[in-house]
Amino acid sequence: MASWGERRSDSRRFLPGDPRVTEPYRFTPQLAVRVGVLGAIALAIFAVLFLRLWALQVLSGDRYLIAAQANQVRSLRVEAPRGTIVDRNGSPIVTNVPGTAVQLWPADMPEEGRYRMVQKLAGLLQVPVSQITHAIEERRGDPLTPITVKTAVAEERVMYLEEHRSEFPGVEVVDTYLRHYEHKSLAAQILGYVREIDEAELASKDPADGYRAGDKIGKAGVESTFDTYLRGTPGAAQIRVDSLGRPQSAIQTEKFPAPGYDVRLTLDVELQRAAERALTFGIERAIDNENWYANGGAVVAIDPTDGAILALASNPTYNPAIFSGRADPKKIAALG
Repeated sequence: MASWGERRSDSRRFLPGDPRVTEPYRFTPQLAVRVGVLGAIALAIFAVLFLRLWALQVLSGDRYLIAAQANQVRSLRVEAPRGTIVDRNGSPIVTNVPGTAVQLWPADMPEEGRYRMVQKLAGLLQVPVSQITHAIEERRGDPLTPITVKTAVAEERVMYLEEHRSEFPGVEVVDTYLRHYEHKSLAAQILGYVREIDEAELASKDPADGYRAGDKIGKAGVESTFDTYLRGTPGAAQIRVDSLGRPQSAIQTEKFPAPGYDVRLTLDVELQRAAERALTFGIERAIDNENWYANGGAVVAIDPTDGAILALASNPTYNPAIFSGRADPKKIAALG
């Protein structure tokens, strides 16, 4: 018997070695089969993935590229017709008529040759090039909102754009509403006019009111004072377009626009006409008179029972119809 301080003998001197213990990592035939099977499975999986990726990129790449280009969904803001302005008897003074507008989507414009395209478009529509480039610069932060280049476009120019669409990527012809002044310059200072909202006006508006770049708003007179009631609520729609902005599907309306409210004035159209004629006659007589001269004037007719304004004539005047389209800056400057 061994004592406490004596070293124990090695067990291998008495028992044969166990190969599973002495060589735990030995590559046995069974293990080789397992490794081979797993490797073959992994190789097959990677081969399938590689072949699929190659098929998508090489064999079907063009087809998927065309499909992607033809499936861009564009959100459209549907213009709401403005309300009608009538006189005290219900006679229409300002109404809407259908028109055509040419819009430009900056995001669809080509990177190369865009200035040449703008020049060509400006020449076709008879719009200053600087006016278009300035509008593009203003919308640099919002390229997905279209720029209205011109409204009330002649039919022959619309047909040319439709026939040469490939030469004007990003240009679109749309239907719109134009303000129609039934009596031309009659009561122009009272009625005011409508134009596209500018950057400063948009910044001053409450976002909750729903104003967006490109919206039309009243700029003066009744059109401005009652703009909230007249403008209505725009609708929303979607359309699929290709990489050049060309429609690939019908427009799908998501929300129909709500027309604006009509506004009735205390004005009497016939009395207003008589007041303006009398004022014009008085000014002409004054000009012909050698003793004194007048180049303007005003006439006010008030109902004594309730203080309602029946007529409010002013001279000189202007025709607000010049603002129905993209107004000529020279004509606007002449009004000042």
